[in-house]
Amino acid sequence: MHDVSIQPLAPQSPWRGQMAAGQFAYWGPLTGHGSQALYETFLQEAAHSSTLPRVLVATSADTLLGSVNLMVAEMTIRPHFTPWLGQLFVDKRHRTNGVGTRLLDAAISYVKGLGHDRLFLFTSGSLPAYYRRRGWVDVEDVAYLGKQRTILRFDSDR
Repeated sequence: MHDVSIQPLAPQSPWRGQMAAGQFAYWGPLTGHGSQALYETFLQEAAHSSTLPRVLVATSADTLLGSVNLMVAEMTIRPHFTPWLGQLFVDKRHRTNGVGTRLLDAAISYVKGLGHDRLFLFTSGSLPAYYRRRGWVDVEDVAYLGKQRTILRFDSDR
C-alpha cells in the first residue's frame, strides 16, 4: 500500500466519530475514558493540540486505515514514564499491509520532534512480540486494569 498518508487528526476531521465508535467498542476503558462520547471529546481536544495529546491518522484515497494516540501519561501506576503511545488501531481490512508499522514510525518521529528520545506503551497477550519485532524493548510486566500487561519502550536515540 503505497498511497498512505499519515497526518495529525484535524479539528474538522470526518473520521473522529468513526474512530471513537470503533476504538471505544474495541478497547472500552483502556482508552482511558468512561464512554464513547468522552473518548470522542478526547479526540477533539487532541485534534486541537500542537504537542500532546496528539492523534495520528492513516488514510488512503479518502479511506480511514488506522490511527494511533500519543499522550503525556497513560498508565496511572507509572506516572514517571512519558510520553505514551496508545490505541494503535488498524482497520481489519488493512492489516498486514504495513499501516501499523507506518503509524508507529510516524509516532516515534512525532515525539522525537517534541524532544523526547523515548516512547512507552503497554499491551498484553501476543502483542508484545509485534512491538519487539519493531525495535521496542520490555520494561516490565505488571498487573493493570485486571490483566497482566507488558510495558515496552522505544529508544529513538539508538
